[in-house]
Amino acid sequence: MAGIWTGLITIGLFYETVRFVDQSERKLVAFLQSLNQNDFSVTFSENRKSNDYDLHVAFNQLNQTFKSLRSDRESQHQLLQAVVEHATVPLVCFEEDDGAIFLVNDAAKNLFQLPFVQKVQTLERVDVTLPRFLREIKDGEKSTFKLTIRARTVFLSVLSRHIIFKDKKLKLIAFYDVSSELAAKEAETWQKLLRVLTHEISNSAIPLSTLSAYIREMLEEAKGQDRELTESERQDLMQSLRTIDSRSQSLREFVQNFRTVNAIPEPKLEKLAIGNLVMEAINLFTREFEMNNICLKMNGVHSAGHVYADRNLTMQVMINLIKNAVEAMNNFKENKFIEITTEKTGQRYLHLHIADTGCGIPPEDLEQIFIPFFSTKKNGSGVGLSVSQQIMQRQKGDISVRSTPGRGSVFTMTFSI
Repeated sequence: MAGIWTGLITIGLFYETVRFVDQSERKLVAFLQSLNQNDFSVTFSENRKSNDYDLHVAFNQLNQTFKSLRSDRESQHQLLQAVVEHATVPLVCFEEDDGAIFLVNDAAKNLFQLPFVQKVQTLERVDVTLPRFLREIKDGEKSTFKLTIRARTVFLSVLSRHIIFKDKKLKLIAFYDVSSELAAKEAETWQKLLRVLTHEISNSAIPLSTLSAYIREMLEEAKGQDRELTESERQDLMQSLRTIDSRSQSLREFVQNFRTVNAIPEPKLEKLAIGNLVMEAINLFTREFEMNNICLKMNGVHSAGHVYADRNLTMQVMINLIKNAVEAMNNFKENKFIEITTEKTGQRYLHLHIADTGCGIPPEDLEQIFIPFFSTKKNGSGVGLSVSQQIMQRQKGDISVRSTPGRGSVFTMTFSI
């Protein structure tokens, strides 16, 4: 009899256990489905006498936690939308695959004078080259774009960032109007250039004017006295004519240099090994290094990788910088070093540093050395560095300098990679 009761109790316990597990499983499924559907209205009775009390409390707590998280996320999303919409910086975000616009704020609509933008291709209405420009700009790249809308031209600094959102590859573009900054910089550059031009032309024009007046007075005096020029006067005349010829030649060279500055060809960019370019330039100066007891150091050049540049134009810049480094040490007898090193900035740029231990550049001249016709050399044309800077900028790079008088200079060529 006891065995029968034991069996019945065991069966009963097993049944209750199965029923409890089955009910718990159904409640768990219902709870997960409500979460999946973002339905946080489902609640479970918290009856302390119920066997499901702890389970129901846990479900309700999780439900409240997810509800709070959803509310916080929606608030953050609304805040982000408000920030983007009210941002003064024009922003455009589109899918890289099909160009579908994911986001465009009011500032961008006002910039492009378009109330609706559904595809990046729609921006062809503003400028036929703009969609392609936006598609091709690389992650982290900062470039400029000239935009003309309704007879108004603006210069935009364009910054690109790549984003992955819900398995979608997005490109976020920010536009900055730098027209006023460029205009101010251009005006300042022109003022500096005009000062240099005025100085250079005056150096030739004033002696020419003075000598011409002197020759005219000499001839008029001889004519007024009805006599031939004396031997001394003839010698003065010949010397004056030679000086006029010399200054005229200087003016002709000046005009030729001016043409050089304004006649830089469009660079033909190709993938080049920076190490090979440096070695080719260095080989041209091997004999000069030996004659002047200059020690050459190189670090990381051969393993620097590739850059996108015009081979011939880049060689021209390298040769000019190395030549300047050699000349900067002409008055030194020892401790004459040229060091060439490389440095990368992220995945976008490679910097080639050319350092010397020469005389250095005075601080007041540093801001002017890239201005056409400005030179710190006695017989310098002031063209080399200006042309070098234009070449590097046309290759989407740049050239910069830092210097300490008496200790040397470092010129840096920046390339896109």
